[in-house]
Order: sequence, then structure tokens, then C-alpha cells
Amino acid sequence: MTAKEYLQQYRDAVRRATAAQDHLAELRTIAERITPNYGASGGTHQTGDRLGNAIAKIVDAEARVDQEITMLIATEREVEWTINAVDNSIFRKLLYERYINGKTWEMIAVLLHYSHQHVVHVLHPKALNAVKHLIESNIRPVL
Repeated sequence: MTAKEYLQQYRDAVRRATAAQDHLAELRTIAERITPNYGASGGTHQTGDRLGNAIAKIVDAEARVDQEITMLIATEREVEWTINAVDNSIFRKLLYERYINGKTWEMIAVLLHYSHQHVVHVLHPKALNAVKHLIESNIRPVL
């Protein structure tokens, strides 16, 4: 795994957690639309099955959301710890803004008071190299 892939784990975990939450919201919306279907026999057995199935899917989706959020928090802690272990404060700021806050290179350049070119072509590769050395030295947080 490259340093960049390592750092991108957090944003990927955010996307997975968000997708799981969106799926849960969709399931809840669908379940809210299930209405009784009174047939000739006057029973609502089919509706009960549909509602029961919907509730089971919601419970499964809630468990998935909880799991994704737990993984997100663990990933965030590890990536933040690694970023904080980088010696250079400019590199730390760049890495945090890009890989935790998801800011664009233009925004980061403004924050750091450097040109876009310098941030992307000079500072970022050096910052990734610092992370690479931390990963290779197996320095890991105690969580």
C-alpha cells in the first residue's frame, strides 16, 4: 500500500459510511410507504410480510451503518495519528486538510500561502514520502 492509498483510507471509509446511511434512509422511506392492502378476504397478511421484510432489512442496514461508523472512527484515528507523527508542520497541515478534511489543492495552497504548483509538485510528494517512512518503520498508534 502506498502512502497515498494509506491516507485515502479515511475518505474511503467516509464514503462507505455515507453510502450505508443513505441506503438505510432509502429503506426507511420505502417501509413508510407500505400500506395495508385489504383484499376480498379482508386480511392484511401480505402487507404484514412486506412490512416485516422491510423491518428486517432496516435492522440489517442499521447494523451495517454501525459497523461502517466503527471502522470509520478507527481509520480516522490511525490516519490522524500517522499525520500527527510527521515532523514537518507544513506537511502535517497539508496532509490533514487533504486527506481528513478533503480540501482541494487550490484551497490548501491558499491556506498554506504557497502556489498551487508548489503544493502539488513539491510539498505533497515530500509529505507523502514522510508518511511512507512512518509506514515502513511500522510506527503504529496504540488504539
